[in-house]
Amino acid sequence: MKARFKNMLLGYTGTCDGLVYYFNRRLNRVIVRLHVKPRTSENNRRFGRIATNLKRLNLSDGYRQDLRIYTDLFNSHMANQDITLQSWYNTFSKLMWNLAKLYPGLDLEFVTRAQIEAGDLPCRSVKRAVEAGLLPPVNGSELLDKLM
Repeated sequence: MKARFKNMLLGYTGTCDGLVYYFNRRLNRVIVRLHVKPRTSENNRRFGRIATNLKRLNLSDGYRQDLRIYTDLFNSHMANQDITLQSWYNTFSKLMWNLAKLYPGLDLEFVTRAQIEAGDLPCRSVKRAVEAGLLPPVNGSELLDKLM
């Protein structure tokens, strides 16, 4: 749904009449969606615990910057026009969930930075994640070698 404003409120964000409005800088558009409060379930709580644990990994600034660069490279690649990554955290989440698929014994709810470093897991840098198949390859990703 495209939002149109007569008074050019491009930066309008918030909720009104059961809708959520927010401005997406990448698309240069105001996005409108229904405000839906999800039902509380065990899956929602587990997803929240995993997100909290991933935040506790305390990523380095260089690694975050590499994720931002990868996100821009991925979104600018012509073959990826159907799929966009919205932010570096979206890319990081995709990387970690693919890591959990690759290593079935790894539980994202309890993974620590020490486990990642001791196991020399491919998520330690964006370059290694692309080489391991955790992220789709893009031109220039071989330069993104900052460690977590």
